[in-house]
Amino acid sequence: MSDELVTIGRVVKPHGIRGELAVDVLTDIDGRFDAGVDVVVAGRPRRIAASRPHQGRVLLRFAGIDDRSDAEQLRGSLVQAVPLDTADTDRFFVHELVDAAVVDAAGTPLGAVTAVIELPAAAGYDLLEVRRDDGTTWFLPAVDEYVEALVDDGQVSLRVVDPPEGLLDGGSSA
Repeated sequence: MSDELVTIGRVVKPHGIRGELAVDVLTDIDGRFDAGVDVVVAGRPRRIAASRPHQGRVLLRFAGIDDRSDAEQLRGSLVQAVPLDTADTDRFFVHELVDAAVVDAAGTPLGAVTAVIELPAAAGYDLLEVRRDDGTTWFLPAVDEYVEALVDDGQVSLRVVDPPEGLLDGGSSA
């Protein structure tokens, strides 16, 4: 495995007595949790032996984790994997968006992304927390109708296009 890893999930808790783990999914890229995939959990390489969806999460069983007590030791651990090449797609990893400059359609700076807030799947989008130079923050829905990603020499910036009324006004103090 590569030295550079990205977080694709977080172990929530053991599930049952046979070593399964309930995992919050932190990626929208298909196949990341398929059986046979190699990942790193709690700093150790692991192979996914079985995977199935369960109540908005995924249940994973790792090779070598065969009972609840072994699974319990992984509670709270991050599930990490080698980054995938998404250069030819419109997908971005969280680490590519954090610190990205945000500008309006005219190029006027609006701030920088400080966090990506994952909303429930039913929402259909995530929120970008943007901090202005004066320290106030505001939230930008990460939807194609409002946000256009610009990539220059591997650096991502975001342009807000056709925002709904009030989206760029005000802000909350942080």
